[in-house]
Amino acid sequence: MGGVSLITSILDNAGVSYRVHTHPPIRTEADLHLTGLDWNTSVKTLAFALPDGTVALVGIPGPARIAYGAVARALGVSRSALKPAPAASLAALGMQPGGVSPICSDDAAVLLLDSSVPAMDQIYCGGGDPEWTIEVDAAALSRVATRVLVADITG
Repeated sequence: MGGVSLITSILDNAGVSYRVHTHPPIRTEADLHLTGLDWNTSVKTLAFALPDGTVALVGIPGPARIAYGAVARALGVSRSALKPAPAASLAALGMQPGGVSPICSDDAAVLLLDSSVPAMDQIYCGGGDPEWTIEVDAAALSRVATRVLVADITG
């Protein structure tokens, strides 16, 4: 099971309400206008492969800029240890590049959220596939993840 079916089954199993939006493929920030969704209420998720084999899914508000040093400190690694997660690592989590999601219940992943995300109300986030966006309550992100960290990680 991959992509949105895995993510929606995680939400279904947790009893979380959500809505799936389909749109042309989104691979970069420049493509976001294709969704027709509100960028200001989105959570973008970056995936990093950590030295111990863990995948860190790092969620920040859509318009924000990530502070890599703060991310590294929150994850307990050096800044130079933050490497983009390869496509194979994403695939193991049921995700594709351009569709990385903060919705993950795999023990091989840790979710690091910026401290502003849990209070955001309804958000749009990756659905595992570049053509799918999930609309969900931001508080649900922490409820479905097995390992969650929250820290100030935007600059």
